[in-house]
Amino acid sequence: WIFLSPVELAQTAFRGSLLGLGAMEAWKVYIQALLLLLAPTSQAASCSNLAAYVEWVATWTDSCRPAEAAGNSSWSWFSSCDWVQCECLWGALSAPVATDELSPCFEQGLLKGQLEQESKWFTTALMRTCKSLKDTLSAPCGQCDKYRSNRGECSA
Repeated sequence: WIFLSPVELAQTAFRGSLLGLGAMEAWKVYIQALLLLLAPTSQAASCSNLAAYVEWVATWTDSCRPAEAAGNSSWSWFSSCDWVQCECLWGALSAPVATDELSPCFEQGLLKGQLEQESKWFTTALMRTCKSLKDTLSAPCGQCDKYRSNRGECSA
């Protein structure tokens, strides 16, 4: 199955017929294939510091994990978006690479198997499942805009 295209891999995993893998493993492969398909690609940008990115995204994941998730095996990043708070979103500001390198670093981390599973789930939930809330909170003049008080166009 390693020779399948991302589309074929996702379709195969979704049908649950991935050779020798149980339903949970097939689901994980499906999610990874979807990430490869959905992640924006850019020929211009590359990842200048993959090791630092991998360490940062793991730390960011931990900082966004809510207290009720500790020791709770049934908790999931996808169950709700209640964990998306300003402090969590502000973690993006400490990325060790330029903004245009975030997607290429994520892709390289995936392809090289260097990202922790929790970080994959966290990133997917933040960028897909909780995208609307993330965008609302982090918009200019939004609740999590650190520079809101300096913007003349933001109402008090």
